[in-house]
Amino acid sequence: MKKLIIPVILSTIAIAGCSQSVPKCSDTETTDLVKQIADREMGNQLGTEAAKMFSYTVGAIRTTSTNEQTGAYECAAQLGITASNTGQTNEIPITYTVEMTDNGDEFYVNVFGL
Repeated sequence: MKKLIIPVILSTIAIAGCSQSVPKCSDTETTDLVKQIADREMGNQLGTEAAKMFSYTVGAIRTTSTNEQTGAYECAAQLGITASNTGQTNEIPITYTVEMTDNGDEFYVNVFGL
């Protein structure tokens, strides 16, 4: 059986979304941004056309820390990467943070381990 091998590098990418308060680690808007960031990083590593062959899931989500002052979260999860041409899935451990901007209009998700 062939294994799906994905090049993994440590990186940090931030992306903004709209919200009134800091979304939790497992909120849909947070996990959707994690998947968008993973897709963008895959495009950077393999090229845009090759990246279109992959889909992502975020599972085994854990909140590892909460900043009481800012409401920011530190999270850990398993990122599932599935190749559409073979159907094979590979999981990698990732961590990410979720925090509000100072004006409270947006939140940022920073993903580590891609």
